[in-house]
Amino acid sequence: MRVLFICILLISFVYAKKDFYYGFIDSSGNQISQKRTQEITDGFELIKQIKMLSKEGKIDEAFSQLEAFKNQNKIKLLDSDLVILHSELTVKKKSKRLILEASKELESAINDSKIHEEDLALAYMVLIELKLNTNKANDAIYFANIIINNFDNKITKAYGKIYLAKIYKHQGSFNKATTVLYKILTETTDVLVATLVADELFDVYILDGKKDKAYELISKVLKKNMDYYAQDSYLALEKVNRLIRVGMPEFAVEILKELLKRTSKPSAIEDFKFKLANTYMEMYDRTDKYLLEAKELYKDILNDYPNGMFFQKSKMYLDEILMRQRIIPPALLATKYPDSESMQQKILLQELLNDKVQKKFDIILKSKKIYRKISHTIANRFGYESVESIFDEVNIQMIEDYLRAGKCFLLNKALQSSRNETLELLVEDEKTKYKFFECLIEVPYEKGYLLLKDTFNTSRDPNIYLYMERMALALKKYNEAENFSYKVEMVDDKEVLSKEFLYRFLVLTEKNDSVALDKYYNYAYTNQNFIKQNEKNPLIIDFYYNYYLYLIKKDLMNEADKILKKLYKKQKETDAYIYSPFVEIALARIEQTNNNNQKALELLLGALEYSRRIKPNDLAHTYYEIIRLYEEFDNNIKKEEFINKCKAVEDTKNSLYKKMCDEM
Repeated sequence: MRVLFICILLISFVYAKKDFYYGFIDSSGNQISQKRTQEITDGFELIKQIKMLSKEGKIDEAFSQLEAFKNQNKIKLLDSDLVILHSELTVKKKSKRLILEASKELESAINDSKIHEEDLALAYMVLIELKLNTNKANDAIYFANIIINNFDNKITKAYGKIYLAKIYKHQGSFNKATTVLYKILTETTDVLVATLVADELFDVYILDGKKDKAYELISKVLKKNMDYYAQDSYLALEKVNRLIRVGMPEFAVEILKELLKRTSKPSAIEDFKFKLANTYMEMYDRTDKYLLEAKELYKDILNDYPNGMFFQKSKMYLDEILMRQRIIPPALLATKYPDSESMQQKILLQELLNDKVQKKFDIILKSKKIYRKISHTIANRFGYESVESIFDEVNIQMIEDYLRAGKCFLLNKALQSSRNETLELLVEDEKTKYKFFECLIEVPYEKGYLLLKDTFNTSRDPNIYLYMERMALALKKYNEAENFSYKVEMVDDKEVLSKEFLYRFLVLTEKNDSVALDKYYNYAYTNQNFIKQNEKNPLIIDFYYNYYLYLIKKDLMNEADKILKKLYKKQKETDAYIYSPFVEIALARIEQTNNNNQKALELLLGALEYSRRIKPNDLAHTYYEIIRLYEEFDNNIKKEEFINKCKAVEDTKNSLYKKMCDEM
């Protein structure tokens, strides 16, 4: 889009030609009346004014004026300019509906030769923008190639190639885009073309994750050709917004300062000062440096533009700065701005920071749910990546306090961002060592795990090995977890082996080692007491299911049936129907074998009631088994009901049961 508007400047000389030509004769060679000449001149003047509004960023006003003029215009000589300008403004309006309509209109105008020959290149460029905004990249490539191949002017060809690079960028082909842009730079001596290429290359670098290159590039562009941005407010502010979004507000400041130097319009000065102040707020570095810069600008707006459009916001942001400087208490602003969601979040964040300074840890912890509502955007504004990063700083301060107070359940929350040196001191201190170790049992994390592994690697305490196994498992270090499991087994403490029983299962399951799992299930079969001792552990559900499949494989049907019933019971107890309807179907078959069809039916109907998100194939299977049972009961009404339900199941994949239902 930004290339598009520069192109308009390049062909502005055409209007001078038109004024001269149309002042004397029309396209048929007949002299045009003075009245008609004046109408044409007035038309071009209005178009010029609309373009100026657009450059000033007054897009809605420009669009409204253009639509009104375009709808009542009867001068065909103006149609070419009006259609193109209408399309340009439509792109700026960013309305999908309007863009689709403009795309059709402009393409039709080109095909019907309604666009003046000298405007064709520009028309194609605008059309490419429209196509990209409707995700029609192939069409855009077609029109870019027309510009490149059908126009002799070197500058125009360069623009065509820039647009081709824009299309590659849109498609995510960053290497292609970069290659095209670099080639243009080697071939052009035009400063504006080079600037356009650099501007486009900046966006490619950002999207391609090459932020360092983008940073270096924009710094050079602003030094060499600040005019490119400063002469078009809309273009400049679009760039300002992009720079802020990608974390380069210092360059946005340069552009805004230059805009302020070059304008004398009060409304523009107010606008630029407001945006500059907001940019300083984005640059906050936990010192008063940028707050003070913003503060002066907001005060200027309040003093110089009491009726300006940014007066109220400037007043609110100035209050925010005073609050952050602890000149105004947060509670006062809470009552002053009850309807501002962003201000309420800022007030919350300032209260958190105040409590942090005063070490009011209990209040902070109790209010975490409330503070977590604070958005990342607000946290960034206060110099933090997120509100969680503030909690991290608080946590570090809390560690020793909680250790001394024995508040392990709170300490675990504070360990996430502590330094290695801090943890080492905690482990070395005999007063805190064992309490610290206990605190890490529930919430293991990388630093604590590595430190404790080094410290206790030669220990013969099986409980420590079990703890390390659990930490390694939580950190997905499955090989290390398995090594600690071996160490637990080597110590051969039956009580600890029982505690470790299901954790070993989890480790081996994650490793997906079939040989090791078979050995484990055999180990479980010979240590039935371990299974019984872990019946209350929710982890037993996954064990029951996999152990059941093992027993079936070994043709140990009686033992398998017992485990299946335990799995069914445990799922109901915990309201966790993870393996339904598989469990109910298998149990129903056992009941059918025992001639207890009613019980089988109850199991299957129950599965439909409490199983959540049954997959289509499983649902078809369940329906089919129910149909067969109703058939046994000679209940044709219910049979037909479930046949219809089965037939209605969608999205099955190669389901034999669905196929059999469909054939009923």
